[in-house]
Amino acid sequence: MTRDRKKGQLKLEGSNPMAFVELNEGPSEPWTPEQEATADAVSSSVKSYIKTTETLANGKYAHLRDKIPEYMANPGHLLIAICTDGVVIRYEKKTLAERKLVVTVMPQGIAEAAALLSQNLVHIESPELPHPQNANFGVELKLSVHSPSQGTSRDIVATRIWFQVKPLSLQQDELPGAKPYCLLSVRNHLDLEIHGELVAEARADTPNQPFVARSTIRLMAGWECIEVFPGFKPEMWNADFAPLWAEHDVLGAALIAHTQDAQLSTLDPRASARRQYATLLAAFKALLDSNPEREQALQAFLQDNPVLLCPTHVRMWPKLPLGAKVTDFVFRDATQDYVLVELERSNLPLFRQDGHPTADLTRAHGQIIDWKRYLEDNLQTVQRELGLTGITPNPNGLLVIGRSQSLLPNDRRKLQTMTNESPKLRIMTYDDVYENAKAVFENLLGPIWDTGGDTQIYYPRVP
Repeated sequence: MTRDRKKGQLKLEGSNPMAFVELNEGPSEPWTPEQEATADAVSSSVKSYIKTTETLANGKYAHLRDKIPEYMANPGHLLIAICTDGVVIRYEKKTLAERKLVVTVMPQGIAEAAALLSQNLVHIESPELPHPQNANFGVELKLSVHSPSQGTSRDIVATRIWFQVKPLSLQQDELPGAKPYCLLSVRNHLDLEIHGELVAEARADTPNQPFVARSTIRLMAGWECIEVFPGFKPEMWNADFAPLWAEHDVLGAALIAHTQDAQLSTLDPRASARRQYATLLAAFKALLDSNPEREQALQAFLQDNPVLLCPTHVRMWPKLPLGAKVTDFVFRDATQDYVLVELERSNLPLFRQDGHPTADLTRAHGQIIDWKRYLEDNLQTVQRELGLTGITPNPNGLLVIGRSQSLLPNDRRKLQTMTNESPKLRIMTYDDVYENAKAVFENLLGPIWDTGGDTQIYYPRVP
């Protein structure tokens, strides 16, 4: 095998990919026959391995894609280090740069090489060094409590973490075709679990709700996985068997991830549904905060997610004509009551500076009244031709307009007065729609936190 050999230094900085700095200090030292054989065997096997994992993750096992580690499903640069007593492999995250496989010979043993290539995050024990000697080995992890209302933050836990392994001697020879013995395979992917309780302040006799917060954190390092293989056995690195190793590892990783999810889901069967609705609420809030100029953007989003407007609906009719005007939505809920919905833009004010309703609010209010008048005059026709079986001349009405931040304290009282004058009409801002839907979801599924990132919350049942 022909290689482009260069003498240089590897730069490993923070979460950046590895970089090779060439040194112009004469030719590189020749490799020994054993190093040559190991480099050929390992590099051929690893190339076949990652090619297979990528193919499986995006083909045969695409349905398990979210359970398969990223370095398998979408591999990036790889570094194979041939050490004095074994092999260390560093897998990196995929970048825009062309994928590279670098093979290097290092004068260190696997313990020192693993510490170096992992950026001081992997320590292999030895009788002489049961623990890292460097006081700054690993990374510092802090858990803080932040109060948004007071703008304060305090640390409650601070510790240093790293990955540590004790060398184990093989009790028997490896089987032909088996993957070479791997002392350590560690991902830069930590699942952090925090156990706590939600304190019920409203009522002293209400039991506190225990919770488990699970979050994935990535350490400040440029690698995705570090693997350590002690010993020199080039014959064990057979590229013909690498596809079998790859399929075994892909399925094993997916099974471990699925088992971890299943264990927590058993504690809280509603967790999956709560995550779904939390994602929906976050998307709705993001759309509102983008301040869309046209109500069609909100119309389309709510048509795709009608549960936000009418959580108990069993059927929906978008853009249904009632007379000369077209409704935005008509809902029939679980009690067989109908709701006529009029949407206005989210950036419209509801009241003028003198305290009177704006023309937009008055016109939208009148629109719903016109629909009800049309129903009074054409009830049987509407029931028969539009399929609104059982609709009454005076169904419920819902008008959604503006944002809550535009309302003054007295404006809420004025909206209540308008509702009292038309008991079957409800006027809401888009923020009210958000809060109402969230309250319904939480009543059924438990508190929904805006945790951000990929943090998941589980609520074990209270005995």
